[in-house]
Amino acid sequence: MAWSTRELAELAGTSLRAVRHYHDQGLLPEPPRSSNGYKHYGVRHLIQLMHIRRLVDLGVPLAEIPTLDPTTDSYREVLAALASETTAEIDRLVAVRGEISRLLEEPEAWEMSSGTTGSSDGDFLTVLSPVLDEDSLRAWERVGEAIPDARVVADFEALPEEAPAEVCEDVAVRMAETVRDALAASPELHDLGFGEGASRSLGTRSIGEALAELYSPAQLRVLGRCHELLAAD
Repeated sequence: MAWSTRELAELAGTSLRAVRHYHDQGLLPEPPRSSNGYKHYGVRHLIQLMHIRRLVDLGVPLAEIPTLDPTTDSYREVLAALASETTAEIDRLVAVRGEISRLLEEPEAWEMSSGTTGSSDGDFLTVLSPVLDEDSLRAWERVGEAIPDARVVADFEALPEEAPAEVCEDVAVRMAETVRDALAASPELHDLGFGEGASRSLGTRSIGEALAELYSPAQLRVLGRCHELLAAD
Protein backbone atom coordinates (compact mmCIF):
# COMPACT_ATOMS: atom_id res chain seq x y z
CA MET A 1 0.00 0.00 0.00
CA ALA A 2 1.44 3.39 -0.96
CA TRP A 3 0.18 6.92 -1.48
CA SER A 4 0.93 9.47 -4.14
CA THR A 5 2.20 12.93 -3.19
CA ARG A 6 -1.28 14.38 -3.67
CA GLU A 7 -2.88 11.69 -1.50
CA LEU A 8 -0.25 12.12 1.21
CA ALA A 9 -0.83 15.87 1.27
CA GLU A 10 -4.59 15.36 1.48
CA LEU A 11 -4.29 12.88 4.36
CA ALA A 12 -2.00 15.25 6.30
CA GLY A 13 -4.20 18.28 5.64
CA THR A 14 -1.57 20.20 3.71
CA SER A 15 -0.67 21.07 0.12
CA LEU A 16 1.52 19.63 -2.62
CA ARG A 17 3.66 22.75 -2.42
CA ALA A 18 4.19 22.26 1.31
CA VAL A 19 5.24 18.63 0.85
CA ARG A 20 7.74 19.62 -1.82
CA HIS A 21 9.04 22.42 0.38
CA TYR A 22 9.57 20.01 3.28
CA HIS A 23 11.54 17.78 0.91
CA ASP A 24 13.69 20.76 -0.16
CA GLN A 25 14.33 21.67 3.49
CA GLY A 26 15.36 18.12 4.35
CA LEU A 27 12.50 17.71 6.81
CA LEU A 28 10.76 14.93 4.92
CA PRO A 29 12.83 12.19 3.24
CA GLU A 30 12.20 11.43 -0.39
CA PRO A 31 10.23 8.19 -0.87
CA PRO A 32 11.14 5.44 -3.31
CA ARG A 33 9.81 5.71 -6.85
CA SER A 34 8.04 3.07 -8.89
CA SER A 35 9.17 1.97 -12.33
CA ASN A 36 7.06 4.73 -13.89
CA GLY A 37 8.85 7.39 -11.82
CA TYR A 38 6.02 8.22 -9.42
CA LYS A 39 6.74 8.65 -5.71
CA HIS A 40 5.21 6.17 -3.34
CA TYR A 41 4.81 7.27 0.30
CA GLY A 42 4.34 4.90 3.18
CA VAL A 43 2.98 5.10 6.73
CA ARG A 44 6.26 6.47 8.15
CA HIS A 45 6.16 9.36 5.68
CA LEU A 46 2.60 10.20 6.68
CA ILE A 47 3.41 10.09 10.39
CA GLN A 48 6.48 12.28 9.89
CA LEU A 49 4.55 14.75 7.74
CA MET A 50 1.77 14.98 10.33
CA HIS A 51 4.41 15.61 13.01
CA ILE A 52 5.93 18.40 10.93
CA ARG A 53 2.49 19.93 10.37
CA ARG A 54 1.74 19.81 14.08
CA LEU A 55 4.97 21.62 14.95
CA VAL A 56 4.37 24.20 12.22
CA ASP A 57 0.84 24.81 13.52
CA LEU A 58 2.31 25.35 16.99
CA GLY A 59 4.56 28.03 15.56
CA VAL A 60 7.88 26.19 15.51
CA PRO A 61 10.11 27.67 12.76
CA LEU A 62 10.97 25.16 10.04
CA ALA A 63 14.69 25.69 10.62
CA GLU A 64 14.35 24.45 14.22
CA ILE A 65 12.31 21.33 13.52
CA PRO A 66 15.27 19.07 12.54
CA THR A 67 17.02 19.85 15.85
CA LEU A 68 14.04 19.20 18.10
CA ASP A 69 14.47 16.13 20.25
CA PRO A 70 11.82 15.47 22.95
CA THR A 71 14.52 13.98 25.19
CA THR A 72 16.55 17.21 25.37
CA ASP A 73 16.19 20.43 27.38
CA SER A 74 16.17 22.51 24.19
CA TYR A 75 12.91 20.84 23.15
CA ARG A 76 11.21 22.03 26.34
CA GLU A 77 12.79 25.48 25.99
CA VAL A 78 11.39 25.90 22.48
CA LEU A 79 7.91 24.86 23.58
CA ALA A 80 8.09 27.05 26.70
CA ALA A 81 9.01 30.04 24.53
CA LEU A 82 6.08 29.27 22.22
CA ALA A 83 3.75 29.04 25.22
CA SER A 84 4.93 32.45 26.42
CA GLU A 85 4.43 33.99 22.97
CA THR A 86 0.98 32.43 22.74
CA THR A 87 -0.01 33.84 26.13
CA ALA A 88 1.14 37.31 25.03
CA GLU A 89 -0.86 37.02 21.81
CA ILE A 90 -3.95 35.91 23.74
CA ASP A 91 -3.58 38.93 26.03
CA ARG A 92 -3.25 41.19 22.98
CA LEU A 93 -6.37 39.72 21.38
CA VAL A 94 -8.33 40.07 24.63
CA ALA A 95 -7.30 43.74 24.74
CA VAL A 96 -8.32 44.16 21.09
CA ARG A 97 -11.69 42.58 21.81
CA GLY A 98 -12.17 44.92 24.77
CA GLU A 99 -11.30 47.95 22.65
CA ILE A 100 -13.74 46.86 19.94
CA SER A 101 -16.47 46.46 22.56
CA ARG A 102 -15.69 49.93 23.91
CA LEU A 103 -15.87 51.46 20.43
CA LEU A 104 -19.23 49.78 19.85
CA GLU A 105 -20.63 50.99 23.17
CA GLU A 106 -19.11 54.49 23.20
CA PRO A 107 -19.48 56.42 19.90
CA GLU A 108 -17.25 59.20 21.19
CA ALA A 109 -14.41 56.71 21.61
CA TRP A 110 -14.76 55.78 17.95
CA GLU A 111 -14.55 59.45 17.00
CA MET A 112 -11.27 59.80 18.86
CA SER A 113 -9.81 56.70 17.20
CA SER A 114 -10.73 58.00 13.74
CA GLY A 115 -8.23 60.83 13.95
CA THR A 116 -10.35 63.76 15.09
CA THR A 117 -13.09 64.15 17.67
CA GLY A 118 -14.49 67.40 16.40
CA SER A 119 -13.41 69.22 19.58
CA SER A 120 -10.07 70.73 20.56
CA ASP A 121 -10.14 69.01 23.96
CA GLY A 122 -10.83 65.62 22.41
CA ASP A 123 -8.09 66.05 19.82
CA PHE A 124 -5.68 67.23 22.52
CA LEU A 125 -6.43 64.07 24.50
CA THR A 126 -5.75 62.02 21.37
CA VAL A 127 -2.29 63.59 21.11
CA LEU A 128 -1.66 62.88 24.80
CA SER A 129 -2.54 59.18 24.48
CA PRO A 130 0.82 58.04 22.97
CA VAL A 131 2.79 60.59 24.98
CA LEU A 132 1.76 60.14 28.61
CA ASP A 133 1.93 57.00 30.70
CA GLU A 134 -1.31 55.29 31.68
CA ASP A 135 -1.63 56.94 35.12
CA SER A 136 -1.08 60.49 33.84
CA LEU A 137 -3.43 60.00 30.88
CA ARG A 138 -6.21 58.63 33.08
CA ALA A 139 -5.70 61.51 35.53
CA TRP A 140 -6.03 64.04 32.71
CA GLU A 141 -9.21 62.35 31.54
CA ARG A 142 -10.64 62.42 35.08
CA VAL A 143 -10.07 66.16 35.34
CA GLY A 144 -12.02 66.74 32.13
CA GLU A 145 -14.84 64.47 33.25
CA ALA A 146 -15.01 66.09 36.71
CA ILE A 147 -15.59 69.69 35.55
CA PRO A 148 -19.04 70.49 37.00
CA ASP A 149 -19.54 73.83 35.20
CA ALA A 150 -20.50 72.99 31.64
CA ARG A 151 -21.08 76.69 30.98
CA VAL A 152 -17.44 77.66 31.46
CA VAL A 153 -16.38 74.88 29.06
CA ALA A 154 -18.84 76.19 26.46
CA ASP A 155 -17.61 79.77 26.98
CA PHE A 156 -14.01 78.64 26.61
CA GLU A 157 -14.74 76.77 23.38
CA ALA A 158 -16.69 79.75 21.98
CA LEU A 159 -14.00 82.35 22.69
CA PRO A 160 -13.30 84.47 19.62
CA GLU A 161 -9.65 84.65 18.61
CA GLU A 162 -9.40 88.31 19.62
CA ALA A 163 -11.47 88.10 22.79
CA PRO A 164 -11.06 91.14 25.08
CA ALA A 165 -8.74 90.75 28.05
CA GLU A 166 -11.57 91.08 30.56
CA VAL A 167 -13.50 88.26 28.88
CA CYS A 168 -10.42 85.99 28.94
CA GLU A 169 -9.85 86.84 32.60
CA ASP A 170 -13.44 85.99 33.50
CA VAL A 171 -13.27 82.62 31.76
CA ALA A 172 -9.86 81.86 33.28
CA VAL A 173 -11.04 82.64 36.82
CA ARG A 174 -14.16 80.51 36.46
CA MET A 175 -12.18 77.69 34.87
CA ALA A 176 -9.63 77.72 37.68
CA GLU A 177 -12.41 77.54 40.24
CA THR A 178 -14.11 74.61 38.55
CA VAL A 179 -11.00 72.46 38.00
CA ARG A 180 -9.24 73.22 41.31
CA ASP A 181 -10.76 70.30 43.23
CA ALA A 182 -10.32 67.92 40.30
CA LEU A 183 -6.61 68.79 40.04
CA ALA A 184 -6.15 68.36 43.78
CA ALA A 185 -7.50 64.81 43.41
CA SER A 186 -5.04 64.07 40.60
CA PRO A 187 -1.50 64.56 41.96
CA GLU A 188 -0.13 62.66 38.94
CA LEU A 189 -0.57 65.84 36.89
CA HIS A 190 1.91 67.76 39.01
CA ASP A 191 4.70 65.58 37.65
CA LEU A 192 3.60 64.10 34.35
CA GLY A 193 4.79 60.60 33.54
CA PHE A 194 5.66 59.88 29.94
CA GLY A 195 5.10 56.63 28.11
CA GLU A 196 7.80 54.22 27.01
CA GLY A 197 7.65 55.48 23.44
CA ALA A 198 8.13 59.16 24.33
CA SER A 199 11.02 60.80 26.15
CA ARG A 200 10.27 63.76 28.44
CA SER A 201 11.62 66.20 25.85
CA LEU A 202 9.55 64.67 23.02
CA GLY A 203 6.48 64.46 25.23
CA THR A 204 6.77 68.08 26.38
CA ARG A 205 7.33 69.31 22.83
CA SER A 206 4.36 67.27 21.55
CA ILE A 207 2.08 68.79 24.19
CA GLY A 208 3.27 72.26 23.20
CA GLU A 209 2.67 71.56 19.51
CA ALA A 210 -0.83 70.29 20.25
CA LEU A 211 -1.68 73.35 22.35
CA ALA A 212 -0.42 75.75 19.68
CA GLU A 213 -2.28 74.06 16.84
CA LEU A 214 -5.55 73.13 18.52
CA TYR A 215 -6.32 76.26 20.56
CA SER A 216 -6.78 79.87 19.51
CA PRO A 217 -4.59 82.69 20.89
CA ALA A 218 -7.43 83.72 23.22
CA GLN A 219 -7.88 80.18 24.49
CA LEU A 220 -4.14 79.86 25.08
CA ARG A 221 -4.20 83.08 27.10
CA VAL A 222 -7.03 81.65 29.19
CA LEU A 223 -5.16 78.39 29.76
CA GLY A 224 -2.00 80.24 30.73
CA ARG A 225 -3.87 82.50 33.14
CA CYS A 226 -5.73 79.53 34.61
CA HIS A 227 -2.38 77.82 35.23
CA GLU A 228 -1.11 80.96 37.01
CA LEU A 229 -4.16 81.11 39.26
CA LEU A 230 -3.88 77.41 40.18
CA ALA A 231 -0.12 77.66 40.78
CA ALA A 232 -0.73 80.55 43.19
CA ASP A 233 -2.89 78.40 45.48
